[in-house]
Amino acid sequence: MSDHLRRIPRRGAGGTPPGEPWAYDAFISYSHAWDKDVAKAFQNALQGFDRPWYRPRSLKLFRDETNLAASPHLWQEIERGLTRSRWLVVMASPLSAASPWVRQEIRWWLTHRSVDTLLIGWTDGTLLWDPERAGFDWSRTDALPEQEMERAFGAEPRWVDLRWLRGPEQASAADPRLIECIAEFVAPLTGRSKDELIGDHVRRHRQTRRLVRATLATLTVLVLLAVAGGVTAYTQRNAARAQTLVAQSRQLVAEASSIRDAQPDLARQLIVQAYRLAPTAEAVGALVDSHAMPRVVHGRGAVRATGYSSRGLLAVADDDGLRLFDPARGTRPVFTESGKREATAVAFSPDGKRLALGGADGTVRLLDVTDGSRPKTLAETSAVRNREMISVLVLTSGGRLFAMTWKTGAVLDVSDPTRPRLLGHLPGYPVAASPDGDLIVTEERDTGAGYLGHLRLWSVSGSGSGRARPIAKIVSPPVDLSEASQRVVFSPSGSLLAVADAESRVRLWDVADPARPVARADLHAQSRSGIYSVTFSPDAATVATGDSDGTVALWDVSDPLRPRSGARLSGHKKAVAGLFFSPDGQTVASADAYDTLFDDGKDARTVRLWAVSGSARTSAFTILPAEGSFPPVFGPDSRLLAAGGEPTTVWRVDGRTTPHLLSTVQTVNPGGQAAAFGADGHTLVSGMPLKAWDMTDPAHPRSLTGGAARTVGARSLAVNPVLPLAAARGGPGERAQVWDIGDPARPTLLSTLDSAGDGRQDLAFSPDGTLLAAPTRTGGVQLWRVARHAPPEPAGDLPEAQGTRALAFGPRGRTLLVGDESGTVSTWDVSRPGRPVRQGVSARHTGAITGLAFHPGGEIMATGGQDGRIRLWDVRNRSRPVEMIALSDGGLYPHATVGFSPDGRLLAISGSTGVRLWTVDRTGILQRLCADSPRITPDRWAQYLPDRPYDPPCS
Repeated sequence: MSDHLRRIPRRGAGGTPPGEPWAYDAFISYSHAWDKDVAKAFQNALQGFDRPWYRPRSLKLFRDETNLAASPHLWQEIERGLTRSRWLVVMASPLSAASPWVRQEIRWWLTHRSVDTLLIGWTDGTLLWDPERAGFDWSRTDALPEQEMERAFGAEPRWVDLRWLRGPEQASAADPRLIECIAEFVAPLTGRSKDELIGDHVRRHRQTRRLVRATLATLTVLVLLAVAGGVTAYTQRNAARAQTLVAQSRQLVAEASSIRDAQPDLARQLIVQAYRLAPTAEAVGALVDSHAMPRVVHGRGAVRATGYSSRGLLAVADDDGLRLFDPARGTRPVFTESGKREATAVAFSPDGKRLALGGADGTVRLLDVTDGSRPKTLAETSAVRNREMISVLVLTSGGRLFAMTWKTGAVLDVSDPTRPRLLGHLPGYPVAASPDGDLIVTEERDTGAGYLGHLRLWSVSGSGSGRARPIAKIVSPPVDLSEASQRVVFSPSGSLLAVADAESRVRLWDVADPARPVARADLHAQSRSGIYSVTFSPDAATVATGDSDGTVALWDVSDPLRPRSGARLSGHKKAVAGLFFSPDGQTVASADAYDTLFDDGKDARTVRLWAVSGSARTSAFTILPAEGSFPPVFGPDSRLLAAGGEPTTVWRVDGRTTPHLLSTVQTVNPGGQAAAFGADGHTLVSGMPLKAWDMTDPAHPRSLTGGAARTVGARSLAVNPVLPLAAARGGPGERAQVWDIGDPARPTLLSTLDSAGDGRQDLAFSPDGTLLAAPTRTGGVQLWRVARHAPPEPAGDLPEAQGTRALAFGPRGRTLLVGDESGTVSTWDVSRPGRPVRQGVSARHTGAITGLAFHPGGEIMATGGQDGRIRLWDVRNRSRPVEMIALSDGGLYPHATVGFSPDGRLLAISGSTGVRLWTVDRTGILQRLCADSPRITPDRWAQYLPDRPYDPPCS
């Protein structure tokens, strides 16, 4: 090829050659041989192949469309572009040679410009120069138009072979072929050599790569910093939000605690919302302890009368009629009757199958409430003279009904409830009748109704005549049944009589010998207008009083000569006029008084249900009368509970029915014994040597182990949850033994460990069954590797542990809890038994730890100590156990032992006064709290959560 093309002068600083107003550096003429995308990619490569100061303003592109007709206006645009261009670049191809536009552009250029400024790019077809003729061989050349180009060149022109460029993906700035070709074009345009251009391009390309890399690195660092800053800000924002939620949750728990008696419904809603905001230790503790809050039955208007049956049915008579409740199932009525005559007194029969309703018109209605959800009316009769309002009703087991008004009363025979029969009228001013109906109490008044200073006891003949005979007088302030109908009551056995008065005093009388009543003790309260109501618990060990200020006071009268004050239950807005214990003595129902003179009846009255244990409040949902404080143990399916130990009793606790006793297992030691269920759930192990019982039918345990009778009961006992192994120890200080119980008929002693202890929960197997933790003779803890048919082998020890009294593994076996004689509970990581690590310590108990258990969920532990406290702990952070709550159960329970059910639903506390069960299933508790309380109102929400939109938790 010829290289005689003259150099073009460089552009000036302004981007155009001096004196020449060029707008374009080159005019590229091409036709269909190139795809438009290829042409565009080539143009971009050509424009980018340049020195930094060289910037072509534009390259005029035009593609001859075969369907485009000639237009003078179009040619004027093309001619304008040619006029303002310094070079013409012809993309040679057969199609370009045949294009009239390309040919016209070449003719114009050869006429108005020099052939020295014409460059050829060979894109397709044939291009052949004939040196002999000093021209193209037109017999073979078809890429250029012959007519226009035949005499254009005097010597072989310079052209660039671009036939290899067929796709835009080939137009890469890194392709050496493209660089070579582009340099051929750019050299004459810039007046520089091709080698100089290529070297400069390579250098600039390297600089660009370095610049891009540096830029990318800088951007990457900036992005990483921005991301890190964003993550930090996001984390900090979330942490701040979480802290706000935690603070609000704790505040709501505190608010709920302050109003739990006065506004228990609102307190329940606040606790649920507190847990919803953040499940803090305080919120979880409040959930578990929430059973201590009174449940509220709202009256439809004024509550006129209430009563509790021996079958657990609660009757509430209010302005709108009668409602029956089963408090064990909630506070929603199981039966509602509206529109009937107003009832002013209620009484259940001792068997709980009959209900008597006394009316304001002196009538009595008898109902069959065997099915509390479908009562049946049996009879209705007029009971008293002058149709006066009935204030007191008493149904006796002998089929007699006592109906009393302020001035008079009557006795009816209701042995056939469908045909009540009048037996006789009572003496004037009756106030109470004994449960068996043999005694009644009246006020002594003169003809002007003036009180004479004493009450009178009467004996009522049981012959069916209903005649009353006076037998004794009791000095007392006036009772005045017109003010309060429950100021005088008999104990369930009828041997004690409680008399309350307007001077805030209750006097207990021993009337076992009715002819010689003896005053036993006085219970003094502090109220403005005296005591309005009094009642005995079913076992007569507790007395409840309701005063004019709305307070219920509990008294321990197990020793009538030395009564002790107990819990005070505050929350009623008016005087407490009705008081009743549930048949199990674990609930007290208290009702607001109705003042016939000053009460307009517009404000709804309530009945409150308080959970109690004797004379104390409790948050336990039930108390099992099991004797002994040996560890409570659940079956693997959580349906059975073995408790007490003095003797061992087996209870059904499946959650479907009220917990109830199934059987009593033989106790081999007068001092009691520990027991444990086998991994199969059908075997119960106790005694020393071990003795197994078949519990397939838990109501009828069957002995599996023969041989001599056992005379020693195990003090501490643990069963392996995987292997048929058990560890047991007899009395304090004795060595622990490991038994193979694979054959329950013949338990086999595998080994006697060099281990001694004094606790009742100081032997523990890991959940995977591979480790046994036991105290050492020096008070430390030894870990043993256990296997079936082989003696245990030492696996490690806890050298820092001292005075060990209780042990418990976490649900995954990595954590071991250790309770010691100082009241300290420590958490240990025993994932490597040979190198245990102490994680955290807590010392809230002031006496030795006697009970220790890990919740199956792994977040809660329960402890009991000689200080009598039962505490729940949040152990999500093993290094920092946080006390959630000290469970409220009134009294103290030293030497208590504890245990969780495997399903995590229940917590059992075994003490000297029985086994108490708490619900620790959070979902179940939340559902119960929502069911027992109406939804929080928008106004209350705004009061306690002003910064949050209204979103009630129980919607």
